[in-house]
Amino acid sequence: MNNRLIMILVVLIPLTFACTTISLFPTSTPVSTETASPEILHFKNELVAFDYPAGTRIFGAGDPAFSTYPYDIRLGGELAIGLADPGWISQADVLYSSIGIFRHALPPRSSLEQVVQAAYESVYLGNAEDEQSGPITIDGLAALRKTYRIASGPLWYTLQDIWIEKDGSILRLSLWKEDYQDDFQALADLFLGSLEFKDDLPPFTEQPTPTPTAAPTSFPAALLAHYEDNLLSFDYPRGMIILPSGNTPSACFPDIPFGGERLVGLGDPRFLVNDIFYRSIQITRREMAAGSNLEALMLDVYQQAQAKVPQEPSSLASTGSVAVAGGTGFQWAYRVTAGEPTYELRDVWLERDGQLNIISIWTEYTNPDDFLEFQSGAQALLDSLVIK
Repeated sequence: MNNRLIMILVVLIPLTFACTTISLFPTSTPVSTETASPEILHFKNELVAFDYPAGTRIFGAGDPAFSTYPYDIRLGGELAIGLADPGWISQADVLYSSIGIFRHALPPRSSLEQVVQAAYESVYLGNAEDEQSGPITIDGLAALRKTYRIASGPLWYTLQDIWIEKDGSILRLSLWKEDYQDDFQALADLFLGSLEFKDDLPPFTEQPTPTPTAAPTSFPAALLAHYEDNLLSFDYPRGMIILPSGNTPSACFPDIPFGGERLVGLGDPRFLVNDIFYRSIQITRREMAAGSNLEALMLDVYQQAQAKVPQEPSSLASTGSVAVAGGTGFQWAYRVTAGEPTYELRDVWLERDGQLNIISIWTEYTNPDDFLEFQSGAQALLDSLVIK
């Protein structure tokens, strides 16, 4: 290498390092605090078209998974399409907020107003408050809107139904919101703002609603699980959660003060709100004091309960003697109304060896089919119960 080339390299290498910045600490790229808006998708079928955010769950026509809450508000019609954010759906697949489109038949010589009136006569709204109700226009069509608030369990729900007559049938839009569901309104606004009804809707004939059986049918054995400990054994409906023993029947509504100790309990997770079960079966045991009798003890318990939660006789179950655990017990059947919901309760009292065993079967009333299914499962427990 000649002297000229060496001199050039001696000059260039220091210059290269001088022009290069070396950092001992990595630099961070600022993270954007902006939240990306969800992609907006478009839905259409032969009835309607609308926009909705990506991730929203869509329920097709007649999908039985579109299980809306409150259970006891059923206005008829057939589901055409439903939607709900996954965050509105409980682990038991109950929709505590939802948007649904239903189609109803318009009988000959009947008006929209008559169909709407008949729909609300068939459900119990109690002291529901009408808000923002009256005429409204949706996609250029005249409609009737009914907005009302009801309580179910400890929470309030705002229910809005919009009824529209079109092409010989009736469409009902039901936007049902649990009051603390903050993200509901944004989806509802997008849905209503983009909603379009198709021209010339296909003919519609509403299928009759199946008539519920008059009494509980036998509960399928394949749907029963078995429980056994050193005091009890019984079969019970799968899906109910075992509640531990304890000194008080906590976490179950309406918490009638039986005294004694709960030996075991069952709670339906679909009826769990704020750590309280609104559908349960419990078995409680208490000692009978010397000289006391079953009638006096029952009278004392229900007098205390009456001051807390007023009772009335049940129209869905009977009071009187019943066979249970190889003996004859006494069933007390009654109804409690707390807020808007009605609760159907029955307690079976069985005296054995100086002890009282109380099987309490409590549930929020929903609809005839659901209620009778629960009662048939409870009856399977009673029929299989063994007290050791």
